Amino acid sequence: MTVNSGRNQMFDKAAREESLDGTTWYAWEIEENDGGWLLTYVDVLSVILAMLVVLLGQMAVQHLQTTNEDSRMAASYEAVPSDEPTIEVQQPQPSIQTDVESVPTPTIDAETRLVAAIEDRFQDEVKVVQRDKGISLEIADVILFDSGKAELLAEAQPVLKRLAVTLQEIGKADIAVEGHTDDRPILGGRFQSNWELAAARANAVTRFLLDQGFAPKHLRSVSYADAHPVADNSNPNGRAENRRVNLRVEFLK
Repeated sequence: MTVNSGRNQMFDKAAREESLDGTTWYAWEIEENDGGWLLTYVDVLSVILAMLVVLLGQMAVQHLQTTNEDSRMAASYEAVPSDEPTIEVQQPQPSIQTDVESVPTPTIDAETRLVAAIEDRFQDEVKVVQRDKGISLEIADVILFDSGKAELLAEAQPVLKRLAVTLQEIGKADIAVEGHTDDRPILGGRFQSNWELAAARANAVTRFLLDQGFAPKHLRSVSYADAHPVADNSNPNGRAENRRVNLRVEFLK
């Protein structure tokens, strides 16, 4: 086989060889400066490109599988209702502190108004005594009764009427009518002792208040005789103070 010499001008070096069968062939030696490295570089790039294609293909397949799995899990959660109770978490509300002035209770307010009304309307006829529980209105026996008697005097009725109106204006209350005497024993007459006299006087005032419209369930009469003196029984003035009728008033809430 003959090779044209013009075609061989493109090669720097060539070696002519003959085989045993008489065939002629040529081998070329490519030097380093003739661009042999370029072939190796192209081969490496080809291998890298092939690897990238394979990796990208695997990643695409894995992403598709993951997406399908997530879709199946989401569908299963939506399809199966949960038996667990729903827990609602509430944010704690900030505490608000305000300065609130103390408001008087209705009973204290009523007692204050009653004291003011008694002092304004009755002067010396009715005396106000503050108690641990409620207010006591004290009326001397000389305003209400004759000595040793339990019938109300005519001049006592206007006082009791004004007192009844005042109490009704202030508000509803439980009223205990208390009869008190001095310690001198009763000699003869209608009553056997100071207990009967004090009870009869308390009953007389209670009946008068009933006639003025007070409810029976809010009234009661009590006899203390000489058991609760407020003054010394050894002198006339002291004994006069001890002979009295008290109205213990406790306003309803």
